[in-house]
Amino acid sequence: MESQARAGRSGRESRRERRGRWGALVVSALVGLTTLAAGQAGAEVADDFYTPPAGYAATAPGTVLDSRPVVAKLLQQFPIDAQAWQLLYRTTDGEGGPYAAVTTVLMPRGPARPRPLLSFQMAYDALRRECMPSYSLTHGSLTDLLDTAKQSGRSTVPSEAALVATALSKGWAVSVPDPGGVEDRFLTPRLMGYTVLDGIRAAENFAPLGLPGAATRVAGWGYSGGGVATSWAAEVQPRYAPELNAVGFAIGAPVQDLEAAIHTADGRSTVGLVPLGLASISKDSPEFAQRLAPHLTPAGRDAVELARVSCTATTVGSVRFRRVSDWLEVPVDQLMADPVIRREVEIRKRGSETPTAPLYVLNGLHDEVSNSPAVDALVDRWCAAGASITQIRDAVPDSPMGAHGVVALTGAGGLLAWLDRALTGDGPVQGPGCTVRTVTSTALEPEFAQGLPEFASAILGTLLGQALGAGR
Repeated sequence: MESQARAGRSGRESRRERRGRWGALVVSALVGLTTLAAGQAGAEVADDFYTPPAGYAATAPGTVLDSRPVVAKLLQQFPIDAQAWQLLYRTTDGEGGPYAAVTTVLMPRGPARPRPLLSFQMAYDALRRECMPSYSLTHGSLTDLLDTAKQSGRSTVPSEAALVATALSKGWAVSVPDPGGVEDRFLTPRLMGYTVLDGIRAAENFAPLGLPGAATRVAGWGYSGGGVATSWAAEVQPRYAPELNAVGFAIGAPVQDLEAAIHTADGRSTVGLVPLGLASISKDSPEFAQRLAPHLTPAGRDAVELARVSCTATTVGSVRFRRVSDWLEVPVDQLMADPVIRREVEIRKRGSETPTAPLYVLNGLHDEVSNSPAVDALVDRWCAAGASITQIRDAVPDSPMGAHGVVALTGAGGLLAWLDRALTGDGPVQGPGCTVRTVTSTALEPEFAQGLPEFASAILGTLLGQALGAGR
């Protein structure tokens, strides 16, 4: 992959490097702001747009059931200058029944024409509509984000909105689905893959985007909770949506083993994702919830309830560095010995089907949420079944704050460069078979430095009200 590095620097590019330094500061500020989002409980938002019409079950998956123009925002304040709509579409639930979901689709200003499509899965990691990408991309204001007294319940992931802006600046169309669908699920097996793939189908079926139907070059990208959805989409695509021209899936930190995450996140800054996982499975399985309840301490019940009604910033930020033993009456191993709890954890692992599109898999060796040995085992299983995978293992040292969020930032450049090759067809994405590289840090890889000016330009362009990707 090192041979893919760009050669040479021009005077014009030196200006871009200066913009890149600005961009690094901006990205750091945006990521810091995510920790300030309140995300507390409030009345569930009501919006008839999310209600599928009568008879929708008879339509084909990917059918657009309703649409509306929207304005997507960075930091819930700065409009992204691009054409944007929300699509309600028919999809499939985890049991194979009819279901519905919403995606926010965007494309650069200008005439509709054939262009690549990126499906970007955000790490929404929550069970409330206010936390879903379709809502947090289009509602709220910077005042709401910073005013913790309002406890607004809204969620935003500014750094990920910046990645959407970057994709638009390249001239791509972008689909940002709610992988949990209209019932606001999270971690639900197969469902997250179906909603992603049908969001792609819906975008291809939506005439104002001007995409060439199933001939559209499409790719998926997601990290952490978004990586879970993207990996499900990659795995079920050959069976569920074989007609898609899927040229690649870029998967970051896909959290393959929830049991391992309970151990490795224990006492860390991200330990709040543990009660979120328990709340998510409980929403899917009343039997799981019933078996879990006797094992929770009063503090554990409070933590699971907070996760059920809150967005990610509150779920994680309010319990940083807590111990899992504060929440459980029994050791984790004893909890997992319950056959119902074990079953629900196991069915959320991927690996029962094999992706046929090329994959780029990124994970930190010391990731405290997405256990590295579990991701390695998943890659090995897919590879043994014939998948084509480039795996990057980031060896950034462990720290009290953990590696999960660090690699999300430093690895974005490599993910974007790989996706650029896949979606544009400029050069081979990768050869057949699997390649595994362990790097000292993705921050030291050429793609990190090369990506900064693109990220910075997209962020600053949005802040300045510039049309992204116009003319591309």
